[in-house]
Amino acid sequence: MAEVDDLDKRILAILYEDGRASFADIGRRLGVSENTVRFRFNRLLKNGVIRRVTVLTDHAKLGLRNSAALMIKIEPSELDKVLEELKAMREVYNIYQLSGDYDAIAVVIGFDLNHVRQVVENIKKIRGVLSVNTYVTLRVVKSDTRYALV
Repeated sequence: MAEVDDLDKRILAILYEDGRASFADIGRRLGVSENTVRFRFNRLLKNGVIRRVTVLTDHAKLGLRNSAALMIKIEPSELDKVLEELKAMREVYNIYQLSGDYDAIAVVIGFDLNHVRQVVENIKKIRGVLSVNTYVTLRVVKSDTRYALV
């Protein structure tokens, strides 16, 4: 496991708030050099603490106005294959493997309910999928990729 200290967490906290913050600005805010921030950032990226640098969009403003949580039962021998197929689908936003009555939950997003329905139908056709219970989202209360580190 990668070592993450307090300075790393404070750098990440700033980047959570503004992913475009420069290394120089972060250094000034934390009282360390730009090179220290650059070194720390690159180490966090190399060690997989930072998985990738990307843009976070508002789905509704892109026309993606409907989503649903899918509770999925999967044939045990097909579990890994099904999860890989789900990962490859652009409409599948998050996937969590579960213990209990269901094997996975997948959050899907679509332009409208018909789009979401088509995604569900495509998932039902994947070899190894035993059942899919669909829960359409009524309202997004919280959707965040950040975790309070400091």
